[in-house]
Amino acid sequence: MSTIMELSKKEPEGRVEDPRLLMGKGRYVDDLKFEGQAYMGIVRSPFAHARIRGIDFSKAQSSPDFIAALTGEDLIKEGVTTVMQNQWPPQKPARRYHLAVGKVRFTGEPVAAILVRQKNSLEDLLELVEVDYDPIPAVTSIEESKAGTVLVYEEWGNNLSQSGDEKWGSAEMAIASAPHVIRATEGIARQESAPIEPHSALVRYRKEEEVYEVYATVQSVHGLRERLASELGMPEKKFHVKVMDMGGGFGSKGAQSYPEPLLACIFSRRTGLPVKWTATRTEEFLEAASGRDEYCDITLACDKDGKIIAIRANLECDVGVTGTQNHMSMLSMWTLLGQYRVPNVEVHMAAYTTNKMPLGPVRGAGAPEGCYFIERAMDIMARKMGLDPLELRRRNLLAEKPGKEDHVGLINDLVGMAGYEQLLKWKSEVNSRYTLQGPSHSNLVAGLGVSYGGRSGFGGDETQDEGWGSEKSPEGRSDDWSSQGGADQWQKNSQDSRGWNSEEKSEGGSPSWSGSDGDGGAELDFESEYARVTLDRKGNVTVYTGSSPHGQGIETTFAQLASEELNVPLDRVSVVWGDSVRVPMGIGTFGSRSAVTGGSAVVDASRKLKARLADISKGALVDASTNRSGLPTIAEALEKQGLAELSAESIYKVRSMNYSSGIHLCALTLDVELGKAKIVKYVVVEDCGRIINKKVVEGQLHGGVVHAIGGALLEKLGYDGQGNLLTTTFMDYCIPTSLDSPDIEVYHEITPSTDALNGAKGVGESGTIVGYAAVMNALNDALSNVRPGAQVNLVPATPDSILAAIAGE
Repeated sequence: MSTIMELSKKEPEGRVEDPRLLMGKGRYVDDLKFEGQAYMGIVRSPFAHARIRGIDFSKAQSSPDFIAALTGEDLIKEGVTTVMQNQWPPQKPARRYHLAVGKVRFTGEPVAAILVRQKNSLEDLLELVEVDYDPIPAVTSIEESKAGTVLVYEEWGNNLSQSGDEKWGSAEMAIASAPHVIRATEGIARQESAPIEPHSALVRYRKEEEVYEVYATVQSVHGLRERLASELGMPEKKFHVKVMDMGGGFGSKGAQSYPEPLLACIFSRRTGLPVKWTATRTEEFLEAASGRDEYCDITLACDKDGKIIAIRANLECDVGVTGTQNHMSMLSMWTLLGQYRVPNVEVHMAAYTTNKMPLGPVRGAGAPEGCYFIERAMDIMARKMGLDPLELRRRNLLAEKPGKEDHVGLINDLVGMAGYEQLLKWKSEVNSRYTLQGPSHSNLVAGLGVSYGGRSGFGGDETQDEGWGSEKSPEGRSDDWSSQGGADQWQKNSQDSRGWNSEEKSEGGSPSWSGSDGDGGAELDFESEYARVTLDRKGNVTVYTGSSPHGQGIETTFAQLASEELNVPLDRVSVVWGDSVRVPMGIGTFGSRSAVTGGSAVVDASRKLKARLADISKGALVDASTNRSGLPTIAEALEKQGLAELSAESIYKVRSMNYSSGIHLCALTLDVELGKAKIVKYVVVEDCGRIINKKVVEGQLHGGVVHAIGGALLEKLGYDGQGNLLTTTFMDYCIPTSLDSPDIEVYHEITPSTDALNGAKGVGESGTIVGYAAVMNALNDALSNVRPGAQVNLVPATPDSILAAIAGE
């Protein structure tokens, strides 16, 4: 048996979860089947906006397979509250129930739920439920929402959900006197998160304990436990929430409160049966919170040397009927300045309700939009001034700080690693063939695009508390100013900001903080996470984490951290997550936070465990099969203390959240007859701090970049004039395939974070955040060779929009 403090640190050959997942041995919610389970179906509105006159179940009830039904009125009788809505950022309350009451507000909104015995009869019985609708005009765009002719929530008096302003200096005066000014209208359409696994839930009510056993596809079991307890008006300890393997989340399974787990709880308690529901792909499109749908009119002004002197922007967002978490447009406003020094700023943000499904966080949660708005504007300015786009960025990046990313250094690395000069020659040769020989000989033009960004500094200690309009920086953001000032308030999610860094109980028993049963004791916030690490007599290590993997490689990352700290073989470390009883508290996985917060908690708990083990063993531990030094083995040490295992825990709060910075380069060709872009080279130079596992990091970057490529060129949720969703399958909604995914070259700079115990910075969203602008800048660079002034600034750049730009329409 191998033991502590003897083995060399070695990165695993592959991710430890890969064999299970790739060999079909993963376990998902829809794989579970309890004896006697019943199946739940949802009656969904075919209208975007309509009054409900009545619901008739009589035809469905005549079937022997029919068991029970629920309506919105039943929820009110049960004492169920309206859908949980976070109160930060400040916004108007959207008072709606998980089953519509009085009227429906978007196509696909749940109106009623039924429970049946046989799954194959579910669709037929759903069609037999008759709902009498009185359609009313729908609000289908920001323009209609502004007009206020039709109100989504009558009690509001208008359709404005939230707004905000940030200002310093005098942008108006600076723009009026600037020698170089550009104005652009930019935007990203509404897009789906499109995870491989759709939403699913399975609930079993244990009557003798009065406990709901809930299996669900969620990015945080503790978040779902909190929402169920709040909406059903019960203590959190009444809910045992679990998630196993999960096929992707991308934010849509993280922040939103969905109806189905709650409805399944009510059905299971009423009938005594286990209740199962799994979304069809069409239901996923109709109900799952989508992202983006943000638009920005931006004005950028530079002096004669290409230094930014002012930015003025008006940012608008279509949030649908609004959801549980609506911080995205606020985060876009905070990321709009990128990593640039801007002395005069005036930004206004407004979020409007429409009759569409709720908007929610989708990979980047507002940061891709902010990065796209500024990085696209920078390229338009570079073209206007005749500057290389990299040079314009060099002149405006914030100064380097000790221990922080070298922004200019990342650009210089890109020039060398990507072969920038050679790519410029390649672009010139391709475009020369098109220009000199004419379209009859060559249909291809080439373009290069770059984009700089990330989420570094988010929530950091860089004097962000004073905000954008601080008197401490009247001439604009200083080099100490965080690129996302004020965002720490979103991170805390209106929770208590107390930091917890608990010591373990000496016997390795229950946690030493109160409230481990969900009764409201110790609380976590966005900058903290829970971990417990145990060691048994056989030398096996188990990591319990409040984070929750769904494709990021967290199982590998956390096992490796514990292996390194305790110096045990990786194959003797197992990771437990997604169980609100075995892991009594946690925040979950979203927002590129798990390696930083969850990883730091694992490191902290491992170090405490190692210290405790050294204390009780009075020295190093050796191989139990030889025991050559005569010192006690793990088994002997634990037996001497009367312990089956030793454990330590941590509720660790990082000093600040740190996110990776990166610069991307995209080289593509554009077929001017088809309006089809093909990416031929994509390069990422990234600084994500310490790289715990290179395969995991680069896998996240690859996935993030492809997500951005899909968003930039393919993905758009389409609606007709009545608010009906037209893209309800993957035949209608295009996501990137292997044919759209280029080879992605990744190069690393390493500036370890001083704010996380493991030196890591969040990287899961950075590929998507930076990627949109890189692709669109390359596309517009290519378009400039077809027709001067041709631009596509509204994403996605579909062939139709590209051909329209070429034609000057």
